[in-house]
Amino acid sequence: MRTARTQRGIALVTAVMIVAIAAAIAVQIAFAHQIWTRQMENIFDRGATDWLRRGALHWASTALVEDAAQGNTVDHLGERWAMGLPVLPVEGGTIRVSIEDGQSRFNLNNLVRNNVASPADLEVLRRLLEALRLDPSLRYALLDWIDPDSNAGPGGAEDIDYLNGSPPYRAANRPLASVEELRLVRGFDAKTVAMLAQYVTVLPVASTLVNVNTASPVLLSALVPGLDIASAQRIADDRRDNPFRDLPAFASRLPRGVPLPSGVASVRSDYFLVTLDTSIGRHERRSEALLQRSADGKSTEPKWHRPHPLIELNETDESGH
Repeated sequence: MRTARTQRGIALVTAVMIVAIAAAIAVQIAFAHQIWTRQMENIFDRGATDWLRRGALHWASTALVEDAAQGNTVDHLGERWAMGLPVLPVEGGTIRVSIEDGQSRFNLNNLVRNNVASPADLEVLRRLLEALRLDPSLRYALLDWIDPDSNAGPGGAEDIDYLNGSPPYRAANRPLASVEELRLVRGFDAKTVAMLAQYVTVLPVASTLVNVNTASPVLLSALVPGLDIASAQRIADDRRDNPFRDLPAFASRLPRGVPLPSGVASVRSDYFLVTLDTSIGRHERRSEALLQRSADGKSTEPKWHRPHPLIELNETDESGH
């Protein structure tokens, strides 16, 4: 009798253990299936996001080509491309597209033209740094970073300065590839780069003009020696309804005795920055693309397309810049 009870107890315990093991296996299977399902959803969302970005870039390209096809020889903030698109609903999410004039900012690669330092562009950068209350001598370190030689100029920095750092590395001695690369240049900390990034850009050519129809008042004042911020702001306010059709029209709005330097400004642009914000399911992404419009205006060429930079462009200092 006692043996029978023992056997029944053992059988009961065994049954409970089998049920527990089966339940654990079921949970594991369910969890693995849930992970697999989410992975498939994420893959699908990424794929849908990629197609959305392609479509958005096609729209941006079409807008720029149509603008040129209308015979427009002037680019300004009142044009269709500059207005972008509102946040648009799509299946499973949203997308937002905006286009910014790439030549509304100062091209840092202008500092070296034909492998030689450009004094005029160095002065533009000096005035911009001073307007932002940044150290104007930073321009010399940047010049040495871009120029092709390894000779450190006054206030500059070359291999010997960077190889003594931790970790050690060499000066690029070539044009910048992105604004974020400034973080590698001596003296350019995160706060400095974030402030400067609102007014500068890096374009794949070492000689571009600033579009005075789209440039900020701060950059306009840096572009034209003797143009104070208040006057630059008035010019920027007036151009909203009456964009400049040519450089003489812009020069006529400058204060008396303030001439427009040659070879620094334009009213037409060839480079445009497209920002894409997409949200599909759990997949959210911001990316940027640089488009170059051809000289005849009949096509655009993507120069690069990459995730949004790690340095946020809206970071400001306490003074409100």
